[in-house]
Amino acid sequence: MRKVSVFIGSVVIGMGLSVMVSLVAGKMNLYKVELDRGDKVELRNSLRSEIERLKEENLDYERKLEGYRENVEDFENIYEELKLEYRRNSRLLGYESVQGEGIILTMRDGKAKDSEVPGSMESWLRIIHNEDMLKLLNELNLHGAETIEINGQRVTETSEIFCSGAFISINGEKLPAPFVLKVVGDRELLDPYTANEYNQIANLQHRGIEISVEKRPIMTLDGSIDEIFPLYLEESNE
Repeated sequence: MRKVSVFIGSVVIGMGLSVMVSLVAGKMNLYKVELDRGDKVELRNSLRSEIERLKEENLDYERKLEGYRENVEDFENIYEELKLEYRRNSRLLGYESVQGEGIILTMRDGKAKDSEVPGSMESWLRIIHNEDMLKLLNELNLHGAETIEINGQRVTETSEIFCSGAFISINGEKLPAPFVLKVVGDRELLDPYTANEYNQIANLQHRGIEISVEKRPIMTLDGSIDEIFPLYLEESNE
């Protein structure tokens, strides 16, 4: 792109210089006649003025060419910045894989007691529900999480967390327990949160739900979201 733009600018400037040379040559041929001294002085002065004018035009073309070069460099810089921004957004939106430090939470339904009555409050409490997962995700986001994956599904702003029988549906995929949450984020915030006895993790454990916490210096979250192409969003005229 840069070579093409500079080439076009050079062609334009070359055409301009060719026109100037042709004009001067034409004027020189026009004056190939016998001239007296006064006419020669006038011709010399006229040619000097013409040369000065051509010098100014040449400087103007050089400035334009430099402008072309700067515009090409600006275009390349903007293009590189847009590529970086696209890659960053793709990682955050779950289109591409990401790496980072964080924690892994593994969640399982609690074990039924021998005295448990099916369909009772006791049995309901030991089972993981979508409301439980939503509250946990909110708390993780409030305490340093940057991106979260559940059983291989990246959680984004368009992800649903929906209870579907014995499964939890995320991104249209029905996921069975155990639920493995990979959380990439700020360990200085995440670690104290997981150790706090007054959070959603502790609340679920108190209900009999099994939760283990593993700290990781580095881990990879795969991209699992298809790229979204909005059909109904429009730019605001305001």
